[in-house]
Amino acid sequence: MADINSLNAQIDQLYQEGRLREVEPLLKEVVELIKMKNGGQMDYASALNDLGGYYREMHEFEKSEAAFLEATKIISEILGEDHPDYATAINNFAGLYRLMRIYPKAEEMFFRALKIYENTVGKEHFLYATGLNNLGLLYQDMGVFEKAVELHEEALEIIRKLEKNRITYATSLNNLASAYRALGKNDETTALLKEALEIYDETVGKNHPYYASGLNNLGSHYLVIGQYPEAEPLFLEALDILSGIFGPEHQKYLSTASNLGLLYEKLDQDQKAIQYHSEVAQTCARIYGKNHPEYEQSMYTVARLKQKLGHQV
Repeated sequence: MADINSLNAQIDQLYQEGRLREVEPLLKEVVELIKMKNGGQMDYASALNDLGGYYREMHEFEKSEAAFLEATKIISEILGEDHPDYATAINNFAGLYRLMRIYPKAEEMFFRALKIYENTVGKEHFLYATGLNNLGLLYQDMGVFEKAVELHEEALEIIRKLEKNRITYATSLNNLASAYRALGKNDETTALLKEALEIYDETVGKNHPYYASGLNNLGSHYLVIGQYPEAEPLFLEALDILSGIFGPEHQKYLSTASNLGLLYEKLDQDQKAIQYHSEVAQTCARIYGKNHPEYEQSMYTVARLKQKLGHQV
């Protein structure tokens, strides 16, 4: 039986390579090994949180909820419900409910986490800013963009003062840009996304997932506002970077490939659009299975485009 450190190293490697289906048995083995040691309850809770996060990413919501519920219960019993680690646990849980679109439950849990952070680490702490950003993203999902802007702006001001967190600052710029775009503030959105991209370039360089993410975000913005010629080179550069780092089965690669498919559809280059959407569908079927929403959406788009071109579907 492998030791826990070795298993965690394998898990990290599989995540890097985008081989997500191979991650589950190793995560479950880590959970069982720690449970068998019958001692480190906080380590056990941490492993359950990792497992819950994996199931959340794979859209296996019932399994995710069960893992998060057990982890949160353990942390509550050991540290109490006024500890920052408990707040982080319910933040993870709230993220699941946000993804499940159970918005009232997610909102209540994000608020609880934020209050705990306020009472323990204070309003100038990175964790409090993270809580603000999480709540802001929920309000974006709910379509309450004015509230989202307030929260993201407050988070940005906190993180701006934390000199060593430039990457987190760039992420906060992206969050705020998304809310601005929803309110039609296109010039402000463009400026924020360009600033974030510059930060990634200066801090991690161009051959890095963060930089690719920045390219994808800016390209997505141009796609939304109809500046298609500006979007294409950004998506292509991002795809090239992600292919070299992760390969074509990673979620970040698939997200960018999907955006390229949408772009080519807008440009009436339907064959290219079919090519990218088909690649996404086939890869999603292998990794997530055919019940995953991304597979279903991609297949629907391919069928619609083929029908448009007069192909047999």
